[in-house]
Amino acid sequence: MDSRLNETDVTGYVQDLLLDTQDVEDFLNELARYSAEQLSGGHGQLYCGITLLRNRSAGTVASSSDEARAVDEIQYQFKDGPCLRSCREGIMVHVPDFELDTTFPEYNQTVLKAGIRSVLAVPFDLPKGSARAGLNLYSDMPNAFDEDAVERAVSYVRQASKGLRLAIRIAQHSDAASNLKAAMESRTIIDTAVGIIIAQNRCSQEEAIGLIKSASSSRNTKLRDVAAAIVESAGGGRLSTHFE
Repeated sequence: MDSRLNETDVTGYVQDLLLDTQDVEDFLNELARYSAEQLSGGHGQLYCGITLLRNRSAGTVASSSDEARAVDEIQYQFKDGPCLRSCREGIMVHVPDFELDTTFPEYNQTVLKAGIRSVLAVPFDLPKGSARAGLNLYSDMPNAFDEDAVERAVSYVRQASKGLRLAIRIAQHSDAASNLKAAMESRTIIDTAVGIIIAQNRCSQEEAIGLIKSASSSRNTKLRDVAAAIVESAGGGRLSTHFE
């Protein structure tokens, strides 16, 4: 089989996925299914998983099927394995036959019981500091990934990395926007509570803020929740921040 993939087809399909899916998790699941379809060949059907590490922990695990998901989750039981190591260290990890490998002894035994004999884990090329991700390819046959299959997988991941970079960037902007909105909503509630305390106690703004902080500390309750209780007790009901 030709190890070269049509770069235009892969890039185009990944870009279409970005437009057609709702979030990064949906995008990764669809990408895993497409990857398994593209990379399965002469050595039978492959199981494909995608691991995404954000903030030093596994944030998203995507799989091409239920079987792939079950196999991919084994690595999290041991907090190590070919796929996690590939992601964390940014290196390709290839285990031709789990029956002969001694790198991950306990993990190997569990994977073998699940019917998996070989794995190839290839890291995606992502900007440093943003996230780390890897494509995990499993086979129930030993030596399923010969030189041609490895080259094909590496080429595929290089092409798919372009779309994944954009997906992660979109997710980061979405997270930032959500955090900003939450912060502004908290500020609205706290400012309203401060105004109520000033009106009721004829005190300064600084004194009103001090009272809310003191209540928050003594009750071991978030500042926003104390402020919300003050607003509700004053008959203000639940507040929301309006964005024009």
